[in-house]
Amino acid sequence: MTYTRQEAEALVERWADTVLRVAYTWTGNPQDAQDVCQTVLLKLLTCPERFPDPERRRAWVLRVTINCCKDLKKSAWARKRVSLEAAADAAVTMPEAGESPVLEAVLALPEKYRQAVYLRYYEEYGVDEIAALLGCRPAQVSTWLYRGKAKLRTMLGGSYGQECFSD
Repeated sequence: MTYTRQEAEALVERWADTVLRVAYTWTGNPQDAQDVCQTVLLKLLTCPERFPDPERRRAWVLRVTINCCKDLKKSAWARKRVSLEAAADAAVTMPEAGESPVLEAVLALPEKYRQAVYLRYYEEYGVDEIAALLGCRPAQVSTWLYRGKAKLRTMLGGSYGQECFSD
C-alpha cells in the first residue's frame, strides 16, 4: 500500500519527534538518533500493513525504533568508532543552556535503568508494556525502575529528587 503525500507528511509529523527522543535515549548521540529516526520513518512509510488501531501503530513504531537502536549498537562501525570529544580528550563538557537537570540525570543512568525510566515516565508506558518492548519480564522492569529512581534521587538530591520520583 502506498501513502498519499499528505498521509506521508502526517505520519512523519506525528512520529518524528517521538522516534527521535526514544532513539536519543538509546544511543546517547543526536546524530545516531537522527539516523535511526530516518530509518524508522522509512520503514513506517514502506510498511505494507496499515494499522487501524493507534496503540498498535505506536507499539510497532517504538519496537522498530528500539530494534534499529540495538542494530546500530551492535554494528562493527558503532563498536569501533570514537567520538570527537573523546578523541580530543576534552576535559569538561558543558551542558546546553536550558536543558532539564532531570533529563540529564536520566541520560546519565546505566542503560537498562535509563531505558526503563524513559519509557515509563516520558513515554508513559506501563510495566507490562515496557517488558514486552524490552523483551524481559515485568518483574525485571519493576526492579530497574526501582533502582533507577533510587539512583536519580541520589543524583538529584534533596527535596527535588523526592518530589520528582515518588510514586
